[in-house]
Amino acid sequence: MPLRFRQRILTHLSHDTYRPAPAREIAKQLRIEGAERDIFHQAIDQLAEFGEIEVDDRGLVRLPSAGEEVTGTLRVNARGFGFVIPDQKVREGDIFVPPDNLADAVSGDRVRVKLLIRRGRHEKGRGGAAGAGGGGGRDRIGRVIEVIERGQSKFVGVLRKEGKTWVVEPDGRSLRDPVIIRDPHAKNAKPGDKVVIELLHYPSGPYQGEGVILEVLGEAGRPSVETQAVIAAFGLRDHFDEDVLEQARQAARSFDDIDEYLRSHPAPLSLDGGAPPHVREALAEREDLRNEFILTIDPPDAKDFDDAISITHDTASDEWTLGVHIADVSHFVRQGSALDEEARERGNSSYLPRLVLPMLPEVLSNGVCSLQEGVPRFTKSVFITLDSRGKVLAQRLAGTIIQSNKRLTYLEAQALIDGDEKEARKHARTETTYTEELIAALKRMDRLARILRDRRRRDGMITLNLPEVELRYDEEGHVIGVEPEDDAFTHTVIEMFMVEANEALARTFDDLGLPLIRRIHPDPSVGKMEVLQTYARVAGVSLPESPTRRDLQVLLEATRESPAARAIHFAVLRTMTKASYSPALIGHYALASDHYTHFTSPIRRYPDLTVHRAMAAFLERTDNGRRVPGGRKREQLAKDLLLDDRILDEDQLIQLGRHCSETEVTSEEAERELRSFLVMQFLAENHLGDTFTGAVTGVSAGAVFVSIEQYLVEGVVPVSELPGPSRGGDRWRLNDRTHRLHALKSGLSIGMGDEVEIQIVAIDLATRRMDLRVTSLAPASPTRPGRKKPHADPAHGSRKRAEGEGYRRRQKNRGGYKRGRRGRKST
Repeated sequence: MPLRFRQRILTHLSHDTYRPAPAREIAKQLRIEGAERDIFHQAIDQLAEFGEIEVDDRGLVRLPSAGEEVTGTLRVNARGFGFVIPDQKVREGDIFVPPDNLADAVSGDRVRVKLLIRRGRHEKGRGGAAGAGGGGGRDRIGRVIEVIERGQSKFVGVLRKEGKTWVVEPDGRSLRDPVIIRDPHAKNAKPGDKVVIELLHYPSGPYQGEGVILEVLGEAGRPSVETQAVIAAFGLRDHFDEDVLEQARQAARSFDDIDEYLRSHPAPLSLDGGAPPHVREALAEREDLRNEFILTIDPPDAKDFDDAISITHDTASDEWTLGVHIADVSHFVRQGSALDEEARERGNSSYLPRLVLPMLPEVLSNGVCSLQEGVPRFTKSVFITLDSRGKVLAQRLAGTIIQSNKRLTYLEAQALIDGDEKEARKHARTETTYTEELIAALKRMDRLARILRDRRRRDGMITLNLPEVELRYDEEGHVIGVEPEDDAFTHTVIEMFMVEANEALARTFDDLGLPLIRRIHPDPSVGKMEVLQTYARVAGVSLPESPTRRDLQVLLEATRESPAARAIHFAVLRTMTKASYSPALIGHYALASDHYTHFTSPIRRYPDLTVHRAMAAFLERTDNGRRVPGGRKREQLAKDLLLDDRILDEDQLIQLGRHCSETEVTSEEAERELRSFLVMQFLAENHLGDTFTGAVTGVSAGAVFVSIEQYLVEGVVPVSELPGPSRGGDRWRLNDRTHRLHALKSGLSIGMGDEVEIQIVAIDLATRRMDLRVTSLAPASPTRPGRKKPHADPAHGSRKRAEGEGYRRRQKNRGGYKRGRRGRKST
């Protein structure tokens, strides 16, 4: 099946606003044109053949009905009811399960539910409204009849004594009620300890769950203890088995002879008879770049330097040659080894507050794979030739040896570009001799990055201006304050160069017709675009029926200085889908990239390591990238590569992509969970009852969600607590057209993006819930301020590029290239 259309079709059909339509109309709605339409219709036919969609006698396309039973994943709300997300999309959408129908299922379980009919309610199914082929006038609910697979059996919480009964109050919201512990003394636990438990009996109806303590982590509330609790709750791997560590040590030691030989033989390398056979074999095909001026730019506390840059500019032709050099992790991590299997299982490094759980043992990630200053290192390099407007003219791949000339931090590099060496020294982490060659290279990097950014803006790259902050901690790990994240342009410099390298790898394999794991970011769904159009109309900007990236740029620019700016940025953000890993030829919407993969961080992302292995197979058959054939020889090259075990087939890549997408989400959720706890703990101890400025991040019929801008942590305001003529004296209603809450008596309104003054009322650290009270609404809501004429440069003034995956506080990977303690974000 054409993978690039499958998910787009299913997502489109599952949106609340979709109504059954012929395939040709769906193609029009999805802006699929030309030769792509034939492939699109093939996808429709195959989806129908596999039962994932239905096409009726009139040619109308819709999702299948749920039938009598559905299997899927249960998500339980804090108020006790749940929704089952079906394994296969159905027109009824997610199935509502009342509290009494949950049996002993808990949030995260995979369950089988029987569908029941509740009369007198209107069905809200996808494409199933009355008159559209649905069951109108009926509402279906579910009853759990089987737990197929437990989402988790281990939980963390705080041990308490209630009368004569010992219980654990669980963290998070998977379990809502305390769990009975019969023998807390078996692990010498005491009241107030944070413990890991395993459920023996799951809660069901009026009966509490029962569990046994597996591990005592320590006193609840201590940052180190809470960190271990999050690691346990999310199933993160925080240690390496001895066989994995030994393989890593052996891999690192294997470089000793190579390192010694390179240090005694200056560049350019000429292998002599004195080189041991294993050294000769390792160096034979590599291009020696140790005489090239190469540098790294990373966060101040980084240890795993996985990317380095070289750059030249030909003034006569006004052409640039950009070299992106990435640590050759695949040389040290052999495919199928215990070390490789552990890295695959982790999927990625996890960056928790003040703690990194690396994908690879540190003897590799911080040692021979780290591109440290002044030492020879194996790399895989991409050389890209660009013209004066940033258009790619040529590209070449190679296995290389580099020796970084200088390790810089972002602020240090920015100060040098700005001509302030005194400021640069404040941010240095190595010796502070700054040569003319270094400063010239930095200025070239700055200039080329701006050219590339301008080119991407012309191509339609989406840029959002969203706040970001860094937490400050004391020695024990408690939050003591925040500071704005630095906005040095050098972050964008590295981002632009890494994106170019990632595209070059994706293009290479696409040209050969070879499968590759890609970083895909699909177009926003038509339904979400319709919601965005509503926000745009309220802000006084009209979007066309089928908005393009350019239209979104115009919208962002037109509202940039208006009261509606914040709401529009949030709305655009929520319109975006989440990027993920897949072999599908989908491209990256927010980056305006037709071909995109992840190649530049093999130390911390397993998909990148997979791409490195595919690249190694390519280099072996092309004289290290020097001789890439054309015509029939090129076809033969592709056939030969398909037989190489390092080129994974599509099915393998689908499974790998799904696994790595899941581990990425798990790591992000763990980071968000711990960050929320630490910030809320700080607020509970220091600011309970205080007022702050906040931004509305979402509204529903029953609640308003507000992020405290100073700390970027979110709380909830019940609609019943919204201000009015008197407490409880006004009635608020959600307007489905404007997506704002309106007070029927006072005429006040509140919606996403509004600035409000809030007071912290209560904080429940166990559930990570913060209750707020709105003390003052925005002086004027952004309703029709007047139409604005769009600027020609729609991205001017924006600081952060959004990948389309969410608000920064929620940590869903929605912007920038660098993230976490390491400073790395994933585009």
